[in-house]
Amino acid sequence: MTPAIAGKGDRAQAAIAEARGKVDAANRAGTTGQVPALQARAQAALRTAEEDVARGDKEQAIADANHASELADMAIGESNKARVENERARHADAMAATAAAQQDAVAANARADAAEQSAAQANAQVEAMRNAPPPPAPVTTTVTTEEHAVHATAPRVVHHVVRKTTTPSRTVAEKKTTTTVTTSPGPGG
Repeated sequence: MTPAIAGKGDRAQAAIAEARGKVDAANRAGTTGQVPALQARAQAALRTAEEDVARGDKEQAIADANHASELADMAIGESNKARVENERARHADAMAATAAAQQDAVAANARADAAEQSAAQANAQVEAMRNAPPPPAPVTTTVTTEEHAVHATAPRVVHHVVRKTTTPSRTVAEKKTTTTVTTSPGPGG
C-alpha cells in the first residue's frame, strides 16, 4: 500500500468514527419533530460509508461519512431547538400558573377581608343590643262590655171590645264582653 492510499484509508476511518460518534449523540438527543427522520438518514449514510470502505472506495467513504456527520449535526440541532422551545413553553406555563395563583390569592384575601368586616359588623350589632336599655313594659288596654238581663213588660192594651188581651212579657239580654289588648313598642321604639 502506498502512503497516499494508506492516508486516505486512515482519513476514511477517522471520518467514519467521527460520524458514528455524532450519530450516537443524535440518537441520545431526542426523538421529537424532524429528529427521528434525520437520525435515520444519518445512520443510513454511516452504513453506506462503512460499505464504501469495505469495497475500497475511500473517497466515497469519506464523502458519505461527512454526509452522515452533517445529518447527525442537524438532528442534534433540531433536538436542541425542540428542547429550548419546550423549556420556553414550560416557563410560560409556570408564569401563567404563578399569575393565576396570585390572582386566586388576591381574591381569597378579598373574601377574607369581607368576612372579617361582616363579623365585625355582627359583633357591633350584638354589643349594641347588649348595651341598649330594656324595652318598656307592654301597654295593656282593656275594653269592657257588660251584659245585663232586663225584663220588660209590655203595656197592657185594653180594647173596647168585650175581650181583653195581654201581651206577654219579654226579656231583653245585654252582653258583657271583656277584651284585653297588649301592645309592645316595636324595635327601636
